[in-house]
Amino acid sequence: MPEIKNYTLNFGPQHPAAHGVLRLVLELDGEVIERADPHIGLLHRATEKLAETRTYLQSVPYMDRLDYVSMMCNEHAYVLAVEKLLGLEVPL
Repeated sequence: MPEIKNYTLNFGPQHPAAHGVLRLVLELDGEVIERADPHIGLLHRATEKLAETRTYLQSVPYMDRLDYVSMMCNEHAYVLAVEKLLGLEVPL
């Protein structure tokens, strides 16, 4: 049986016009990720620094600007993290 070697997979934007978004170069051993090299691209805007001087609520619009491809995912993750940090249980 031939030995399976690690291989590299480019996991990132699929279209050349989508430059600047997160790109991961993954080294895989079968289906297991052995290594991930992130390339944050051109869209990094020091959001963490901007949020330092604002309230949690004022920081929500900045989360939409993290990645123009999946803005609602970033906002949702941020809001869930803030709710957990504050110990809030939001009614459904």
